[in-house]
Amino acid sequence: MNSSKHPLQPDETIHKILISTTSRMVGEFVSDNILISHAWQNFTNSSGAIRMEENPVSRSGFIIAFQTEPHKKEAGIAIPDYSPVGEIVCSYLSVLFGKRFDCHGLVEGSGFYNTPDLSAYSSICNPKLPFNTQKQRSCFKIPLNLSNFSPLSRILTGSDIDPDLQAKLNAACKFYMQALQTVEHEPEVAYLHLITSGEILAAFFKYEKEEILDQQILGVLNTIESELENGEKISRQLLSRLLGIKSGFVKSLCSLVDRSFFESRESDVEFGFFKADLIERSIGAAYDLRSKYVHTGVPFGNWIQPRGHHTDLQLGRPVVSDKDFSKILEKAPTFLGLERFIRYCLLNFIASNGFPEIMEYRDNA
Repeated sequence: MNSSKHPLQPDETIHKILISTTSRMVGEFVSDNILISHAWQNFTNSSGAIRMEENPVSRSGFIIAFQTEPHKKEAGIAIPDYSPVGEIVCSYLSVLFGKRFDCHGLVEGSGFYNTPDLSAYSSICNPKLPFNTQKQRSCFKIPLNLSNFSPLSRILTGSDIDPDLQAKLNAACKFYMQALQTVEHEPEVAYLHLITSGEILAAFFKYEKEEILDQQILGVLNTIESELENGEKISRQLLSRLLGIKSGFVKSLCSLVDRSFFESRESDVEFGFFKADLIERSIGAAYDLRSKYVHTGVPFGNWIQPRGHHTDLQLGRPVVSDKDFSKILEKAPTFLGLERFIRYCLLNFIASNGFPEIMEYRDNA
């Protein structure tokens, strides 16, 4: 019996994944390791043609193709599953361009054809949201050309990057992507995804107490150490709380934004945007909002969900029965404000860790 493979059967070393975006991209990305190219709509079909326009059903499809070494065919060795590559690529594309991307799964891989999940194609998205429009983002501008994926492809392949940094960036970008995918139907969950993305970034930073605490607090701690019985122990306990997750979260992330961030915005209105002298207060309130929701379950999605003006902050103090909660909501960013902030932090962090080309794309946009 002739066991040779038919030339039309899938090659076990070639893998193809279908992804899509609610925005629109031009060009393609080609390298020795990966190809990202267009999966064109059927233009003779009215539903295919309308998806190319900017509307609630806009979708542009792409194929991610890459080649691997043949897998071993031995008893007990599972056939490798390369479908997670699609999610990782989508997450980096989402961060780079500030657009929603969805992975639909393999269409071909490990010697088999596969059926992708097209459920996202039937979803309706708000085409006016900055991460769904067909225009490049106003903040950290990156032209919507797939060729600009080049620096982030090096992270994907592990080239010139520490494995621990690669793993954490994969996770941080994934949470950002999931925030864009869920905000239109679960705003609280999407907000928490952004906070989690920020927490992963913040974990890279280490600070001494003098860098986080002001002189007045440092003086109080010194007084406790010198004048109270067991003062050193009490001081250490207080210090561990003062140097908690929130303090590091705020200081770390705010160090990643610069003047360009405050000079850009996603709306033409003249109010409701981050200010450099109040940014730490705003990001601290975002963390407080996350903690309030996790510990009490108090809903806040109606206050932070995307609205028409696309402002970073609330336009006034929300009227709720809990006065402390009202103050947090007033100071905390909207989803769009926090999304803009986290994306900027991610790109600035990536650029400063061996991928400066990203800044060149922004500055030349």
